[in-house]
Amino acid sequence: MHYRTLLIDFDGTLFDTRNAIRKTLEALACRRGVPPFAAHLIDQVINQGLSLVDMLGVLLGPGDMPELPAWVADYRVIYNGGLGVAESAPYPGVETVVHQLYETGKELFIVSNKGEVSILATLEQYRLRSYFRGVVAAVGDCAPKPSPDSFLEQIKPRMRHGDNARVLVIGDTEIDLGYARNLGVASCWAAYGYGLSSRCEALAPDFVIQSATDLLRLEDCRTSKMRLGARSQFNE
Repeated sequence: MHYRTLLIDFDGTLFDTRNAIRKTLEALACRRGVPPFAAHLIDQVINQGLSLVDMLGVLLGPGDMPELPAWVADYRVIYNGGLGVAESAPYPGVETVVHQLYETGKELFIVSNKGEVSILATLEQYRLRSYFRGVVAAVGDCAPKPSPDSFLEQIKPRMRHGDNARVLVIGDTEIDLGYARNLGVASCWAAYGYGLSSRCEALAPDFVIQSATDLLRLEDCRTSKMRLGARSQFNE
């Protein structure tokens, strides 16, 4: 048996968007007429893999909660106005990895707490959209990861098979690993991304990769737990 359906995170896993987020928050503070957010706080919320609503909620604090929808809307206008695509870039080897996984018959989904518009625009810019069977992102009131709702409602019905044992979640933060745990499927931690090592390691991912290209040789990226027990299921 091998993994057939890969649920891949976007920020910090496929694309390096840290600079795009930082610059958007800088422009957002200017637009709203407030002092810039502290750099260390921005890094903290990025490292946690929070949704946009939760990220701004942390940065603004409870006193500004009534204004949160307006902040979210302004952020998206700025990010989706071109800055997001211009300041984002795929991690080295991502284009090759996605192409090869697709060609070997893997079923690829992006599952992200990022806005759908920005993800689609970035994929189109880099001509990667056609490799993904679906993009599940922040739209409307959909519950973000780590809630299992997106999988149950938007991915499971579209899978070419019904076996959760063939599903692998790939992501860089505790949100992604928690998502895999809530689905009851295997997890792969992208250690090169934004997540905090202590929090991610505590969730005992089944695999750890140090670069995007490691996905092409996942059998070499098993954790010590896997080496002592089960064999890799990726390419068997």
